Amino acid sequence: MTTLKKSLSLPALCWDARYRDTLAIALLWALAVIGALSRPLMPIDETRYVSVAWEMWHAHSWVLPLMNGEPYSDKPPLLFWLIQAGWGVFGVNAWWPKLIAPLATLVAMQHLYRIARRLGYAGSRARVAPMVLMAMLMWNLYSGALMFDILLTACLLGAISPLVSGAMTRRRALQCGVWLGLALLAKGPAVFVTFAPILLSLRWWRAEPLGAGGRRRLLLALALGIAMLAAWALSAAVLGGHAYARELLWGQSVDRLHDSMAHARPLWWYLPWLPVLLFPWSLWPTAWPRRPRQRHQRLMWIWALVPFVLFSLISGKQIHYLMPLLPALALMVMDRLAQPEEERPRRVRAVAAAIIALGTLGLGLSLFGHGVLDATTLSLFGSLALIAWGAIVWRWRPAKRSIAARGLALGSGVALLILAQLMLAPLWQRYDVTRPGELIAQLQLDAKPVAFDGNYQATFQFAGRLEHPLATLGSPEDACALHQAHPDAWIVGRDRDWRRYIADASAVHSFDYRGGTLDILPTRALFPAGQSALCGATTPAP
Repeated sequence: MTTLKKSLSLPALCWDARYRDTLAIALLWALAVIGALSRPLMPIDETRYVSVAWEMWHAHSWVLPLMNGEPYSDKPPLLFWLIQAGWGVFGVNAWWPKLIAPLATLVAMQHLYRIARRLGYAGSRARVAPMVLMAMLMWNLYSGALMFDILLTACLLGAISPLVSGAMTRRRALQCGVWLGLALLAKGPAVFVTFAPILLSLRWWRAEPLGAGGRRRLLLALALGIAMLAAWALSAAVLGGHAYARELLWGQSVDRLHDSMAHARPLWWYLPWLPVLLFPWSLWPTAWPRRPRQRHQRLMWIWALVPFVLFSLISGKQIHYLMPLLPALALMVMDRLAQPEEERPRRVRAVAAAIIALGTLGLGLSLFGHGVLDATTLSLFGSLALIAWGAIVWRWRPAKRSIAARGLALGSGVALLILAQLMLAPLWQRYDVTRPGELIAQLQLDAKPVAFDGNYQATFQFAGRLEHPLATLGSPEDACALHQAHPDAWIVGRDRDWRRYIADASAVHSFDYRGGTLDILPTRALFPAGQSALCGATTPAP
């Protein structure tokens, strides 16, 4: 009987030993997919990027990005091309763009696993790195966002992987060059802030030298990647005209650096964010890395620290700029967890306390808050669910470090899902631009001129599948000229800017929008009898 029990249990034990981390990664990725598909595309960034892809699709402009009918120079085209590729297969839809970041996450995790293996870690250890990365708060959040940073990091990892070990063969050089080119097409030369320190420090962290032939092939790989970016940029510059060419080839590098220096954030600005971005591992001392003692560990530290210093020195700062550094930090945590277990792992009560505190904050705001965060935007049930989940994590006592790491990853993933899909569920409705987009589309179908008040970022182009750009107003007073030229025109603007001028409130369509109210109104609502507080004079009656 004992022998029979052992024979029956061995397959289960082997399956568990081989696939338990893979299963944890799959569950974390599935949670990210659920989060991406269950919320709307968020203004202003996500709606802008999908609208650029939509305008390129509608205008059959495969090389030149367009935003509100004008050439768009802020970002390279890889993300827009991927959106259009999916539309070419599945038709134009809203769900495919939401899946691009989760799919890029799969590519990034595969590359990270390969890097860990090439650094010499066994498969059972190497699988911990993607799990650690997927559980990090910032990576998990952006895995469901239509942004460039996950895509950039996935391509960058593809360029780093062939460099880690072994001979730089022609095949590896080709792989490195193509992935570098894709990284450049994802977000431009900013990739070299992370990639250049890794290249320049090869001799300090690589186990064996590249050799003369390897260095030549590496230079060819760099040339290939740069050539891929240059081929698109020069083609787009020719199509976009002189002003666009100057903005693309000069303004997005030299001018943007100057502007960032003129609008500086302090040198230390990133430091207070690090514990939040690296949650939950930042609150679990068992996972904190130790200083490098072996050659292969130097890669992780150079990859993380040198670009972090460079990003800190550049005064223009955004949290998501640090995304390409997270895989290096995941490798550090993996390396720490791979060391022999000397004692029972510390409990994860600091993480549990953070989850409970966040749920308690949501509960308090849902009961007593006012303004943007109150009972209309925060779910009482979701807050209670988050507190309850934190209490479960609090009482959990893992017996081994590996079990604690998987449980911590899944526990924080579930907490993030509860936060985003239950506690914050009412808030997402204020960011859904589908209804105003459809109204604008109907107005354009009826041949009504539509103008947006302010700096229009193509927020409604994809939501309404608009076929024409919107005019823009520099100030409410511009409505006078618009009404005189087009008495049947409509205006899209914030209620706080237009409420005092509206004479016929019954003609106004109002929508909850971000932290306020969006109005879509005909100009006749401002000029019901030919008189307007905007103009200070009589205007022609419609």
